[in-house]
Amino acid sequence: MREYVGKEPMDLLKNAIGSIRLGVRDWRSKDHDELVSAVRNIHAGILLLYKEALRRLSPRGSSEVLLKAVINPARDIDGNLIFVGQGKKTADVQQIKDRFTSLGIATDWPRFKRINNLRNDAEHYFPNVSESQLRGVISDAFVIVRDFLVAELKEKPRDLLGEEAWQEMLDAAEVFERERQECEHMLASVEWGSQALKRGVRELECGSCGSALLQPDHAPRRYDEIEIECRACGEREDYRSFVPRAIVSSLEYEKYLAAKDGGETPYVACPECTEETYVVEEGRCAACGHEAEQTCSSCGCAIPPEELEFSPLCGWCEHTVSKDD
Repeated sequence: MREYVGKEPMDLLKNAIGSIRLGVRDWRSKDHDELVSAVRNIHAGILLLYKEALRRLSPRGSSEVLLKAVINPARDIDGNLIFVGQGKKTADVQQIKDRFTSLGIATDWPRFKRINNLRNDAEHYFPNVSESQLRGVISDAFVIVRDFLVAELKEKPRDLLGEEAWQEMLDAAEVFERERQECEHMLASVEWGSQALKRGVRELECGSCGSALLQPDHAPRRYDEIEIECRACGEREDYRSFVPRAIVSSLEYEKYLAAKDGGETPYVACPECTEETYVVEEGRCAACGHEAEQTCSSCGCAIPPEELEFSPLCGWCEHTVSKDD
């Protein structure tokens, strides 16, 4: 990564490490409130690490522009156009993600997403946080913290976190990662028929308990011949349920960028099964396998993704035919 500008106070980094330490301490408790606190503190600590990276890259005199939610144009003393941060509100998760993409800052977003989802669920939906979920959070946090501190912030995790907290994260991560690797090995043996689906399934969490330890009930098999089983609670889900969730998980960011920047949407409703699982790039529905006609049989024009529901006609020709009827 590029050399950071300036040697400014490290309050963000100190607060990040403090939050992560508190999270590691609280996760050992059997008290529900302290378990929720563990998730909240770990989530907050990682966000602070991300913000520290943006702070360090902000030019001097810019009011920490990359860190701020609101960015305004201004002129410096020489009349040159510059951008400065305004107010005290800092960037939200989506803004951080967009700025990391633009700046080439790397982190494991699927792992952060799991932590973020569990934080929301623990506070608003689930009355209890399971041991499997907490081990998963600690494991994901360990990977994110280790990689981000070393690769992006050029810091030593063990020195910052201290031997006790670092060893605690190592121990928790080792057990959980062994189970996750077993699940991923079984998932890899399934014939998915879609790269987007294969990628998305690996990011799914159990709809019942929130655990990331999901495995096929039988392998090797086709995706539509199996159920996904949660190793933590035993909940099962068939392909009609997990495929739509996996496609959203895999392609939601691309869909957001398409809506934001005016690009082509990555998935649409399938004209055959009507599920939101038709992957445009693959030209195939990840749920039912339907391959829609891409060229209008009436006018010969390419059918836009948003009009595939009318295939083999484009939207205009379908409208014309309907009007004539």
